[in-house]
Amino acid sequence: MIAGHFDTPDPALVGRVKRFIAWLNDQPPLRAEQKADVELQLRKLLSTRLRLAADRKRIPAIAEEKIERPIFVIGFGRTGTTLIHSLLAEDIGARAPLWWHSHSPSPPPGEVPATPERIELAARELDEMLMRSPGLLTLHPYWDKRGHCPIECEEIFTLDFQNAYPSLLYKLPALAMILDASNIADAYRFHRQFLQQLQWRQPTSHWVVKGIYHQFALDALFEAYPDALCIWPHRDPVQVHPSIMAITAVLYGGITNWQMDFQALGPAFVESIAASLSETMENPLVDDPRIFHVDFHDLTRDPVDVIRRAYGHWQLDCTREFEARMRAWLADPGNASNRYGRYDYALEPFGLTREMIETAFEGYSRRFRLGRFA
Repeated sequence: MIAGHFDTPDPALVGRVKRFIAWLNDQPPLRAEQKADVELQLRKLLSTRLRLAADRKRIPAIAEEKIERPIFVIGFGRTGTTLIHSLLAEDIGARAPLWWHSHSPSPPPGEVPATPERIELAARELDEMLMRSPGLLTLHPYWDKRGHCPIECEEIFTLDFQNAYPSLLYKLPALAMILDASNIADAYRFHRQFLQQLQWRQPTSHWVVKGIYHQFALDALFEAYPDALCIWPHRDPVQVHPSIMAITAVLYGGITNWQMDFQALGPAFVESIAASLSETMENPLVDDPRIFHVDFHDLTRDPVDVIRRAYGHWQLDCTREFEARMRAWLADPGNASNRYGRYDYALEPFGLTREMIETAFEGYSRRFRLGRFA
């Protein structure tokens, strides 16, 4: 009923919603006004998810859409993933999921073309998120594209209550809940369903998507998308983690009214990521030819050449028109990474030291010749 439909929800979805609520109840108690805001945002999220299910039942052809050779940008945030994502989306026929897609995916755009008003309503939620966390545009300027800014796959997973990602739950004063290992296969199945929803009756040659946790779930990714192509940029962890912690602090500081212990957060975050990455490094899929590895310095030096070499690795045609479109995107002042200024990064406010990070990520850095191993 919450979405205007009366079908019995999928029991698996009901289970995830219950797990989500149990996780939420384990967080520090919410003030009355916070509780009302969070409940409203969760109702909207559940309504969107139920409408997606109703669309799929009402239009069986959506499930017949073939998602072929999608390109996944994987790897840590702050390593150039959004730049790569934006450039790859300049290929003619390529599509990238956008903010309005995750906030207003129903009805499918192939049935009811999205109006400027529909996109604008979705964009206002982004405006509100930015108002809650001043300074975010300095760290992630791509959000100024509003309804048309590219999104991360973690946002798609959140639509299925697999994650708690702030772009859809910016009123929830808690750090993001990430994928549960027992549900990863289900998460990628929904990911495919979401792309099918957007692709139905729309001109699309291939999808370009981006996520910061895909490298930890390569088995599930390739099981869901056997013909997927991945590009994985690598950057010195000593440079990555102050930047990650800065955007985490600005985003979640604003969301939680700065009720966070950032000195404790830094070491806990590094320990958790390092443990997951160590396990990933043992996965033979890291060396799978479907994955193209990129050094961050090469990306900053000549991003078009990086994309050209990735296409060559995948045996795709990097046309002159595609290259021209990428160069035009890079030359546009509206896409400059420093259009809202620069941010000074530091380790100390987050209880971190260079030695701590170098030790935690030594195996990874040695393997990809990063930092002192370059």
